[in-house]
Amino acid sequence: MKGDILLQNISVRGFIPATAGKNVKEDKKKIKEAIETKLGKNIDAVKKRIESKPLSISVTFYVKKDSVHAKKDTHSLSNVLLAVLSPIMASGKEVEAGLDIIKDDSTIYKTTLEKKLVESEKDEGLSFSIYEWTTT
Repeated sequence: MKGDILLQNISVRGFIPATAGKNVKEDKKKIKEAIETKLGKNIDAVKKRIESKPLSISVTFYVKKDSVHAKKDTHSLSNVLLAVLSPIMASGKEVEAGLDIIKDDSTIYKTTLEKKLVESEKDEGLSFSIYEWTTT
Protein backbone atom coordinates (compact mmCIF):
# COMPACT_ATOMS: atom_id res chain seq x y z
CA MET A 1 0.00 0.00 0.00
CA LYS A 2 1.04 3.58 -0.45
CA GLY A 3 2.25 5.37 2.63
CA ASP A 4 3.72 8.84 2.93
CA ILE A 5 4.58 10.65 -0.29
CA LEU A 6 8.36 10.97 -0.48
CA LEU A 7 8.65 12.51 -3.95
CA GLN A 8 5.54 13.67 -5.76
CA ASN A 9 4.68 14.03 -9.43
CA ILE A 10 8.02 14.68 -11.07
CA SER A 11 7.33 15.17 -14.77
CA VAL A 12 9.67 15.04 -17.77
CA ARG A 13 7.99 15.92 -21.08
CA GLY A 14 8.98 16.27 -24.70
CA PHE A 15 10.43 12.81 -25.26
CA ILE A 16 10.21 9.14 -24.31
CA PRO A 17 13.48 7.53 -23.22
CA ALA A 18 15.10 5.09 -25.62
CA THR A 19 15.19 1.56 -24.23
CA ALA A 20 18.06 0.37 -26.41
CA GLY A 21 20.65 1.75 -28.82
CA LYS A 22 22.83 4.78 -28.96
CA ASN A 23 20.26 7.24 -27.56
CA VAL A 24 19.91 5.53 -24.17
CA LYS A 25 22.89 7.38 -22.65
CA GLU A 26 21.68 10.78 -23.83
CA ASP A 27 18.12 10.12 -22.70
CA LYS A 28 19.33 9.14 -19.22
CA LYS A 29 21.19 12.45 -19.05
CA LYS A 30 18.06 14.37 -20.13
CA ILE A 31 15.97 12.71 -17.43
CA LYS A 32 18.69 13.23 -14.81
CA GLU A 33 19.03 16.92 -15.66
CA ALA A 34 15.26 17.44 -15.64
CA ILE A 35 14.93 15.82 -12.20
CA GLU A 36 17.92 17.78 -10.84
CA THR A 37 16.37 21.01 -12.15
CA LYS A 38 12.98 20.26 -10.60
CA LEU A 39 14.42 19.22 -7.23
CA GLY A 40 17.15 21.87 -7.13
CA LYS A 41 18.72 22.30 -3.73
CA ASN A 42 16.08 19.97 -2.21
CA ILE A 43 17.69 16.88 -3.75
CA ASP A 44 19.69 16.07 -0.60
CA ALA A 45 16.56 16.33 1.56
CA VAL A 46 14.75 13.97 -0.84
CA LYS A 47 17.62 11.46 -0.64
CA LYS A 48 17.51 11.60 3.15
CA ARG A 49 13.71 11.13 3.24
CA ILE A 50 13.91 8.09 0.96
CA GLU A 51 17.01 6.47 2.45
CA SER A 52 16.49 2.99 3.96
CA LYS A 53 12.71 3.05 3.54
CA PRO A 54 10.64 0.44 1.73
CA LEU A 55 9.36 2.10 -1.45
CA SER A 56 6.47 2.08 -3.87
CA ILE A 57 6.93 3.82 -7.24
CA SER A 58 4.21 4.93 -9.59
CA VAL A 59 5.22 5.82 -13.17
CA THR A 60 3.06 7.04 -16.05
CA PHE A 61 4.44 7.13 -19.58
CA TYR A 62 2.77 9.47 -22.05
CA VAL A 63 3.27 7.99 -25.52
CA LYS A 64 2.07 9.12 -28.92
CA LYS A 65 -0.65 6.93 -30.30
CA ASP A 66 0.60 4.54 -33.02
CA SER A 67 4.27 5.38 -32.29
CA VAL A 68 7.13 2.96 -31.71
CA HIS A 69 7.01 3.90 -28.01
CA ALA A 70 3.36 2.91 -27.73
CA LYS A 71 4.38 -0.64 -28.64
CA LYS A 72 7.08 -0.90 -25.94
CA ASP A 73 6.29 -2.64 -22.68
CA THR A 74 6.18 -0.54 -19.52
CA HIS A 75 8.89 -2.57 -17.82
CA SER A 76 11.42 -1.73 -20.55
CA LEU A 77 10.41 1.93 -20.44
CA SER A 78 10.84 2.04 -16.65
CA ASN A 79 14.39 0.64 -16.68
CA VAL A 80 15.82 3.94 -17.89
CA LEU A 81 14.15 5.92 -15.09
CA LEU A 82 15.24 3.42 -12.44
CA ALA A 83 18.83 3.62 -13.71
CA VAL A 84 18.75 7.41 -13.39
CA LEU A 85 17.44 7.21 -9.82
CA SER A 86 20.14 4.71 -8.81
CA PRO A 87 23.73 5.50 -7.73
CA ILE A 88 25.19 4.43 -11.10
CA MET A 89 23.81 4.82 -14.62
CA ALA A 90 25.44 2.25 -16.88
CA SER A 91 25.09 2.43 -20.66
CA GLY A 92 26.99 -0.42 -22.19
CA LYS A 93 30.57 -0.11 -21.00
CA GLU A 94 30.17 3.52 -19.94
CA VAL A 95 29.30 4.27 -16.33
CA GLU A 96 28.16 7.62 -14.96
CA ALA A 97 26.84 8.78 -11.63
CA GLY A 98 23.10 8.49 -11.23
CA LEU A 99 21.06 10.65 -8.87
CA ASP A 100 21.57 8.20 -5.99
CA ILE A 101 17.98 8.72 -4.83
CA ILE A 102 17.23 4.98 -4.70
CA LYS A 103 20.39 3.30 -3.44
CA ASP A 104 19.19 -0.27 -3.82
CA ASP A 105 16.40 -1.67 -6.03
CA SER A 106 15.62 -4.25 -3.35
CA THR A 107 13.94 -1.47 -1.34
CA ILE A 108 11.25 -1.19 -4.05
CA TYR A 109 8.30 -3.31 -2.97
CA LYS A 110 5.77 -2.16 -5.53
CA THR A 111 5.90 -0.57 -8.96
CA THR A 112 2.85 0.71 -10.77
CA LEU A 113 3.52 1.30 -14.47
CA GLU A 114 1.02 2.83 -16.86
CA LYS A 115 0.96 4.10 -20.45
CA LYS A 116 -1.36 6.87 -21.56
CA LEU A 117 -1.79 7.79 -25.19
CA VAL A 118 -1.24 11.39 -26.29
CA GLU A 119 -1.80 13.08 -29.64
CA SER A 120 1.61 14.66 -30.30
CA GLU A 121 5.30 14.00 -29.68
CA LYS A 122 5.64 17.21 -27.65
CA ASP A 123 3.23 15.71 -25.11
CA GLU A 124 5.25 12.50 -24.76
CA GLY A 125 7.16 11.96 -21.54
CA LEU A 126 6.87 10.46 -18.12
CA SER A 127 5.86 11.38 -14.61
CA PHE A 128 6.55 9.54 -11.39
CA SER A 129 6.01 9.62 -7.67
CA ILE A 130 7.76 7.71 -4.91
CA TYR A 131 5.95 6.65 -1.74
CA GLU A 132 6.95 4.91 1.43
CA TRP A 133 5.62 1.35 1.16
CA THR A 134 3.47 0.15 4.04
CA THR A 135 1.68 -3.13 4.60
CA THR A 136 -1.31 -1.59 6.34
